[in-house]
Amino acid sequence: MNKGYIYAIMAAVLFGSAGLFVKMAHATGLDSVSLLTVQYMFAVTLMFAYAFIRNRKVLAVGKKGLLNLAAMGIIGNTGMTLCYYMAFEYLPVAVVTMLLYTYPVMVFFYTCAFEKGSMNWKNTAAIAMAFAGCMLTLNLVGGEYSYPFKGIAFGFMSAVFYAFMNIFSEKRLEEVDALAINAYTTLFSLAALCVIRFPSYVFRGGVNPDSAVYIVLLAIFCEILPLTLLYAAIKHIGALKVSVISNLEIPTAILMAFLFLSERITEVQLLGSVLIVCAVFLIRRSERA
Repeated sequence: MNKGYIYAIMAAVLFGSAGLFVKMAHATGLDSVSLLTVQYMFAVTLMFAYAFIRNRKVLAVGKKGLLNLAAMGIIGNTGMTLCYYMAFEYLPVAVVTMLLYTYPVMVFFYTCAFEKGSMNWKNTAAIAMAFAGCMLTLNLVGGEYSYPFKGIAFGFMSAVFYAFMNIFSEKRLEEVDALAINAYTTLFSLAALCVIRFPSYVFRGGVNPDSAVYIVLLAIFCEILPLTLLYAAIKHIGALKVSVISNLEIPTAILMAFLFLSERITEVQLLGSVLIVCAVFLIRRSERA
């Protein structure tokens, strides 16, 4: 098997555990901005230290590369992670994950609009299927639950920014090492978060030991490892194939939430998640044709 596929599968499984740790971190008193800021402080330190030890030459990206990484970090990474984490404040883990993973449809819209992608009957059916899947996932058709609009908006916006990250990294950062992409984008994202809210609470000892545990887990297993694997996978097999494989995050997140948070999804929501996954596969099959 092409190692790009292996990287993509590993990234999806690790990303699938993120919602669990974010929910647990929120329960310790950290809001999304504070959680991300401290997480990024830890992650940036680890990544740059590792890069200097392994091969510091990978950090030499040039002026143009640095500008692209700044755009990727400030716009893409900050937007995606902040919206993603904030969505967990309002919605169950499974629902947030399914909303995030509508992003392959957004990647497809981009290819149709700007890269002469075709809108045939299969693609039209896939879009309709993804839309129906979202409706069912959110219980908008005779469901038992009603979710706050703010949470739904954050979930969809995280998908928009995630699609941007995948496309941008493939188009503008093809020659940049995966670790360098992760390290620099996280650094620029950290700078943006510090502008949003300066982390004075860190220096006042505002992070308790319980919060610190989840920060470390998120930084290593839900950021450094999966993002580095994701960028490496995109280099080997492209953004669209990675976007398809990444749907493994959905069953991973559902299982994690069920086992550790006792969150359940209805049969209707499960059907919605299946429709979303099928829609992505239809899009991928159409691209092969």
